[in-house]
Amino acid sequence: MVLGFLLIVLLLLPIAGASSEAGDIKEAELFKADDNPAGGENDLFTELSEKAELYNENFDEVPMLFKRLVASEEIALRIKLENGTMLYATAIMRGGKVGEFYSYETENDPNSKFGPTIIVETDEQTVRKVLDSDDPLREAVKSMNEGDLDVECKGFFRRTVLWAIKQLYS
Repeated sequence: MVLGFLLIVLLLLPIAGASSEAGDIKEAELFKADDNPAGGENDLFTELSEKAELYNENFDEVPMLFKRLVASEEIALRIKLENGTMLYATAIMRGGKVGEFYSYETENDPNSKFGPTIIVETDEQTVRKVLDSDDPLREAVKSMNEGDLDVECKGFFRRTVLWAIKQLYS
């Protein structure tokens, strides 16, 4: 369930770890669902926020290939909701974990400085099908192969890792 969320969001770079001489490096705080209040009690963003926190808590169980794909990326989500509106959200990944997760009203993230490196487009029904699956990663790959889940990765490395995930989990 947790893997499906990030495959969607994220649903989909090398592990951060470049050396630096900038002095002391402090570990960033990771996303907590309580930090980001959503519009309604049972809305999709709230559910995805909870899954992001669960993903971080169970990070040791995430396949290494997936961790490498989402390591230090800005992942944009564009989800068509059942009521006809759009949910736009961004997950900022830090070392493979969700560092920030927030939504906004416009197609382009007003907080983004460089733009997303991974873009995920789908609908609410597909998201819920993946989240409810016993094997969310395989369900997400199946949805990609059926055209219900579109994941666009920028850069050769990201596209190659996504291709490998599709081959291993189809």
